[in-house]
Amino acid sequence: MRRLILFVEGDGETDAMPVLVRRILTEHGLWGGITLDEDTFRVGSVEKLVKADYKDWKRFLGASLKRRDVGGVLLILDGDADRVAGKPFCAAEVARSLAVAARQVGAGRTFSVAVVFARQEYETWLIAGVASLAGQRLPDGRLVAANTEAPEGDLEVAPRDAKGWLQGAVEGGYKETRDQAALTRLVDLPTIRARNLRSFRRLESALSSLTEAIRSEAHIASPA
Repeated sequence: MRRLILFVEGDGETDAMPVLVRRILTEHGLWGGITLDEDTFRVGSVEKLVKADYKDWKRFLGASLKRRDVGGVLLILDGDADRVAGKPFCAAEVARSLAVAARQVGAGRTFSVAVVFARQEYETWLIAGVASLAGQRLPDGRLVAANTEAPEGDLEVAPRDAKGWLQGAVEGGYKETRDQAALTRLVDLPTIRARNLRSFRRLESALSSLTEAIRSEAHIASPA
C-alpha cells in the first residue's frame, strides 16, 4: 500500500479535506493500492509557500517524505488571493510553479504531486451543494436553513466571502473548525458536480491522475 498525503491551508481543512477525499476516492473506485495518510499537513497560504524560492513548500515536502511508503502528495489551497509574488493571482500559473518547484525534491521521479486551488474557497464547494444540506441537522443539533439555495451564476467568481455566506445559512452561524467537516460529510457530491465548478473538476481529475501514478509508479508533478 502506498501512502497519499494531504497538504491543506487552514485548521478547518485538516478535518474536512480527508473526509472529502475519502468520499471521492470511494465514489470513483480509486482506492486500489492506496491508503490515505491520517496526519494531514497544515501548510498555510499560497503566499507563504511561494516565498523565498518556495522554501517552505520544499521543506514541507521533505518532511512528508520521511514517512513510510509515500507515493504522492495532494496540495489543496484556497484560490482567493488577489496577488501572489507581486503579480495578479492566476490559479493555473501558480499551481504550475508549485509543481515545478516540487520537482526539485523528487516529485515526478520518486513520488507524485498534484496542486489544486479551491476557487474561491473550500466553502465555495459547500455552497455549490447547499441545496442538499437544506433542512439537515449538524451533529450538535443546529439546522441548515430549510429551502436554502446556492446563488445563481458562477460561484467561482461570487460570493467572494464564502464563509460569510454560510453564516446566514447555518443556525447559530458558520465556524470553519466546527462545521466544515460536518457539512462535508452531509453534502451531496453530485449536487456540487452539477454546478460545473472548474476547481472541483480539477480536484477529482487530480485524484484520479495521482492514484494512477502512484499505483503505476509513473510519477507526475501536476499540473505540468
